[in-house]
Amino acid sequence: MSIFNRLLSQCKRPSGAFGRMLARGMNSSHSPLTMWALGHIEVAVDSAALDLGCGGGRTVNRLAKIAVEGWVVGLDYSEDSVVVSRRKNAKHIHEGRVEICQASVSSIPYEDNTFDLVTAVETLYFWPTPQADLLEVQRVMKPGSRLLIACTMYKGGKYDARNRRFVGEIDMHYFSVEEFQNLLEASEFDDIQVHVEYDKGWICAVARKAP
Repeated sequence: MSIFNRLLSQCKRPSGAFGRMLARGMNSSHSPLTMWALGHIEVAVDSAALDLGCGGGRTVNRLAKIAVEGWVVGLDYSEDSVVVSRRKNAKHIHEGRVEICQASVSSIPYEDNTFDLVTAVETLYFWPTPQADLLEVQRVMKPGSRLLIACTMYKGGKYDARNRRFVGEIDMHYFSVEEFQNLLEASEFDDIQVHVEYDKGWICAVARKAP
């Protein structure tokens, strides 16, 4: 396994001391994408929000600072990311407004119709079965709630050649704008909007669970 491949594997599932350092680094590196993506939605102060693949926990922290009368859950299947995220959100956890759990997007340990908002920043690439996983995500969403997915790579954009090198090194899902749209439609979401920041190579999809 090449050094580059090992790095990508750590991005997929951070582990050990290096993985924890990488998760902390993601808090900074993913922040501009997260801020841009969140600009496409409104987060109510009493939202119940779920962040899938919470990594180092900065998105959870940001949502908790907006949803001051709500509840925010961070979910990650990396044990080391969970450790880092809990440290990042220790204050909010102590207040009872944030929970960080270790689990897979394929089996979310919450009841049906729990969340007003679900976010997923830089994680869709690594979901085991995206369409089935989106149905599981939809299960825990309240009717009329929003899903926000944001990625720094999409097929056919300005950086497609570079992106394909990453995809070729590790098992990653890589979608075009049309494929994002089709995936969400096939998973029974509606009011789907797909936004791109062409010069930066970013993509953001917003969709609604039917009322």
